[in-house]
Amino acid sequence: MVNRITRSILFRYHAWLERRREARERRGALERATVILEDDHHVRFVLYPWDQPQMLKLIHRSFDNAEFQAISHLVRAGDVAFDVGANVGEYSVLLSRQCGAAGRVWAFEPVPDTHWRLRETLALNRCGNVTPVQAAVCDKAGTVRMNLFEPQYSAWNTLGMPKMITPEGNRVSPATSVDVPSCTLDEFCDSEKIAKVNFLKVDVEGFERAVFQGATRLLRERRVDCICFEISQEPLKGAGANSRSIFEALETHGYLAYRFDEANGNFHGPIRDTSEYWENFYASWIDLSQIKLEKKSDSVPLNLAAGAIE
Repeated sequence: MVNRITRSILFRYHAWLERRREARERRGALERATVILEDDHHVRFVLYPWDQPQMLKLIHRSFDNAEFQAISHLVRAGDVAFDVGANVGEYSVLLSRQCGAAGRVWAFEPVPDTHWRLRETLALNRCGNVTPVQAAVCDKAGTVRMNLFEPQYSAWNTLGMPKMITPEGNRVSPATSVDVPSCTLDEFCDSEKIAKVNFLKVDVEGFERAVFQGATRLLRERRVDCICFEISQEPLKGAGANSRSIFEALETHGYLAYRFDEANGNFHGPIRDTSEYWENFYASWIDLSQIKLEKKSDSVPLNLAAGAIE
């Protein structure tokens, strides 16, 4: 009787030890697990350890609200869109959803590690209509050297050598570099037999002018309907460029730039230069100031919404 009780106690004790061991193993596995979050725009993304200090900022992304609203108005089902400087793919996902199953998106990201993160984001959000392209878009095809910041600042990776200010107020510069393939939009569209680009988003850290120089034929023939491009003063300094040169590169082909007013859904302009530290602008050969959109369902084809700029 005593032996039977002893064996029962020992059995329960060893079972308890095994449960504790399994619990520790589960906790350890969860601590090492890849964290996948969804932001306020319903975009799923991998949260890497270096991104954790900025986790709430990445979830809420209030700095993207105006751009998401404007793009949601300008891009329609069936469109062809390019995301040049896609980084990890936040805008690629938006363009994918706007273009729909009948549309196509090409997302250009040259840095190998960032390109893989882009592919992760596309897979997590089931973006089957997006083709990732590992190439830098500029004014010539071949090979270029990308200067890389630490992973948490990968959005600043650039062909130039800027000194950027972190959220903590520190100045940082690229820490390393890598050679990557480059292409021009004119040559890419020729090789892929793309006749028209409905929407072109360009965010290449100060080298926007080089992208437009490599799209001379597309712009001259007005085969791009609308362009969203970034002006950021520190990357421009690192590129040895100025904001006016970017506006001028577009004006040469009849594309004027406008600012989007998030509050009332209007495009204001034309704008020919800016001294703002950072801002996104929208350019087109169509007069965007004639378009007033107050809600997403108001989206209309650009070529029907307004007349061409004279």
